[in-house]
Amino acid sequence: MCVVGHGVAGRLHRQLLEGMGLSVSVVDPAAPRHDTPVATAATLTELPADRPVDVWSVCTPTAAHVHTVAAVLDRDPEARVLVEKPACRSWEGPELSALLDAHDRARLVVMNQYAHAKAPAILEAVRAEFAPRHPVRAVRVAFCKDRREDIAAGRFVDLDYGVFGYEWLHMLAVLGSLLPAPAFDRYLRDAPAPHAVRIARDPRLASTAAHETTTLRTADGSAVEIELYSTITGPDAPHTAPAPAWARRTGPATDSRLRLARVEAGPVVLTLELDPVFLPNGTRLPRNTHRLTLDGPGGHREWLVPDSPMDNALRHAVATLLGPGPRPPLDLRPLGRIGRLARLAARTDTPADAPHTAPTALPTRL
Repeated sequence: MCVVGHGVAGRLHRQLLEGMGLSVSVVDPAAPRHDTPVATAATLTELPADRPVDVWSVCTPTAAHVHTVAAVLDRDPEARVLVEKPACRSWEGPELSALLDAHDRARLVVMNQYAHAKAPAILEAVRAEFAPRHPVRAVRVAFCKDRREDIAAGRFVDLDYGVFGYEWLHMLAVLGSLLPAPAFDRYLRDAPAPHAVRIARDPRLASTAAHETTTLRTADGSAVEIELYSTITGPDAPHTAPAPAWARRTGPATDSRLRLARVEAGPVVLTLELDPVFLPNGTRLPRNTHRLTLDGPGGHREWLVPDSPMDNALRHAVATLLGPGPRPPLDLRPLGRIGRLARLAARTDTPADAPHTAPTALPTRL
């Protein structure tokens, strides 16, 4: 394995891949200056040509993804490439597709860790057991994190997608695991209605919070309310897109991250809290421990689910890239969805926001 880009995501990839017993090298301009106990190079061209690389893991900033994939394919036209999400900027989808078409023996997988989480499947199994005759009437997903310190330090700055480039793809992955495939496909391909999305816009960060509410019709004619919420400014998001009541943590916590999915079916409400999860007194449960709760006529029940979506996704990606199966298709539907949402945020005829809560200055080098 060779990890290109040794930031937060790259270091996590390297740690998990080494834990799987794989030999990992690193390409990053800063890596040779640090005490990194693996083979390092500042650029792809400086990586020794005789060093074999079975799989490349691209963890550079999104703006460099297509350029990096092109450089990898120049080095090895049959390369196996894993790319962190988002796969590319909103206008680069055709370029990335054309690049793969020109290298038909190469393979590429986009990282999608929550598509491989086990907890949503357990939620669906519990729903089928406790509400078997009731259709799902609502699916609500919220992924929130206060990223202001990261942004001020020059990390995680997405000026293309805005808030939709941070956690929204994770939310779509969770949503896709809880909806019938045809309904989810229709949702991804439909244009979001402007009146269905409230967006907290920021003149320097594109957008900092968003709340989408829409209704889908399933194959059996039933209506499902879809509600998605995300913020990168913490609980004090601008009032134009405040957190809905169901997306607010009720107890104390030492971490600003909130990853929540709620499914309502008949009299039953299922709530899935993805890591980090906290006890009522503020104590955090062990890493990669998720909590599923059920409330209904039979009372309240809880299950704890130990699982690492990131580890699952990396193992799936390596197996797909190196396995004997067909070349995986490049699914750009989620990227198209967040691209359309980002364009809504950029429209000048949408209401202006209240004063933003972003840092007072952006870094000069992104």
